[in-house]
Order: sequence, then C-alpha cells, then structure tokens
Amino acid sequence: MDLVARVRPPQLPVLVVGHRGDSQNAPENTLAAFELALRHGADLIEFDVHLTQDGDVVVLHDEKLDRTTEGSGDIARTPTAALQDISAGAWFDPRYASERVPLLDDVLDLCKGRAVPMIEVKVKRKRSTDAGERIAACLARHNMQETVVVICREPSRVEELHAASPSTPLSYLTITKRQARGAVRLAGVQGIDCYWKSLSLSLVASMREAEAFITPWTVNRVRDMQRLFLLGCESVITDCPLTLRDQIEGFEFTRTQDLIDRFRAGNVDLDLELEELDAVDPAEMAAEEEESGEQLPLQ
Repeated sequence: MDLVARVRPPQLPVLVVGHRGDSQNAPENTLAAFELALRHGADLIEFDVHLTQDGDVVVLHDEKLDRTTEGSGDIARTPTAALQDISAGAWFDPRYASERVPLLDDVLDLCKGRAVPMIEVKVKRKRSTDAGERIAACLARHNMQETVVVICREPSRVEELHAASPSTPLSYLTITKRQARGAVRLAGVQGIDCYWKSLSLSLVASMREAEAFITPWTVNRVRDMQRLFLLGCESVITDCPLTLRDQIEGFEFTRTQDLIDRFRAGNVDLDLELEELDAVDPAEMAAEEEESGEQLPLQ
C-alpha cells in the first residue's frame, strides 16, 4: 500500500491496521482507542461512519447507539448536539466515561501525519444517497483526499465516492473469493477489505495481478496472523495492534517466499477456507450482497 508511505515510512514488512482502534484495550471507535492504536504502532486505523439526524458524519459501528454508548435509538434520528451528553466509553470501563461519539473531522485531525484512516461507510444507500459526498467534503476540508482509504459496501456508493473525490483510494468489503474478484473490476476500487478466511495463495496472486491491496479482517489469534503472513498479505486488521506488531517482528518471512515460490511452480496452494478453522456460515458469506440488493460484477 504505497499510500501509507505518503503519511510516514512503514517500519515492518506487514502493515498493522487497528480495528476500530485498539478495541481490545479501549472502547471501540473512540478517540481513546485510536490514540492507543497509534501508540501501539498502527499504520492504519480502521473505523466506521454513519450520519446523524443533522447529516454530520460520525464514527460509530452500529445503526443504533445502544451497544456502545449510554444512549439508545437510531444514530440517524439523533441530533449531533445530543451526542455530547452521551458516554461512548463507560460501557467498556468507567475510566472512559468521558469518551464521546467522535465526528469524522475529529478522527482525521488525530490521524493526520500519523496513520492512514480507513473509513468504512456503514450508511446504506436506501438511508442516504449523499453520505459519500459528505465524507468527501470532510476529506477535502482536511486536505486528506489521497491519504485515506474509504471502504464501500455497495457498488453505487463506490460510484458516488469516486465521482465526489476521484483521487481517494477506495476499497470494497468482501466475504467471498467471487466478491473479491468482482470488486476489483469496479471503477475506482484499488483494494479489497476481505474476510480473512476467504483468502488463498491464488486469490492473493490474482489481487497482485490486479494491482489491488488487501486488508484482511479481523484477526486476533496468533496462529491466524501467521497464516496470513505465509500468504504474503501486506496488512492485517486486528483488535490488538501491539500483539500483531510483536508477531510481525518475530516472524521468519523467508517461509512466505518459499511458499510463494512453490505456488508459482504449480506445486501448492494454501486456501484458508479449506483449513481446519472455525466453520464459515454459508448464509454469512452471501449476506452483504443480499442486504444491499446490489450485485458485484461477475469474476
């Protein structure tokens, strides 16, 4: 991912991506979690955005406030000002009671010059047709159009964002190999934000041929991190950036090159869907396309 070098030179052979910040040790999607991820060496910070009732872009995973704040109800029906009275951290630990749902502007300020923000657009097109334009306006205010990644979940959102901010790198969230191969055919998409169990050496190779970057989500077990190192993934998304960083520093990456060389010789593939991992729910694998009602291009 060359764009990381635009912010600061990478220090390790695999990029560390903090999933909702350092969400293992601080409340997810808060400034505290993002600051902790930065201190623990994250190269990129992944987070989710929705729109408030006023149309402001805020950082929150769910459509509702209930799970990660002391508030309740839909974020889309909540005025921005009301969020200042709602703790977004007390649920995690009383020490974080002062944390609030951040504005996208706040997170861009925090990350600028320190790490690449990865902004996942959670807003469905049926709820808002201009969320992409609002995000693009935030990026322009901070002059960060080329130093972020925006993750889309619908082809129409890709089209909207690419038109609103043509220089902004876009990624597409995928669950299956077929989705990944289709996503990179969308105009403006430069990477896939992929379910890690869908990866294989052959899929990684096809993404390399398409000059697309890969950000596998979400990997917290050491043995699974090492599987992704073996596949040659250039980045890994995790709830625990410090653990990932330690694993990267201690891994023998000559093993990766040996496996890739064998694959190129036609002797071996490594497919994580076929490994003895946690079961993959077939319903989950198709959920994203069914939910949006939009179809990716066929591979």
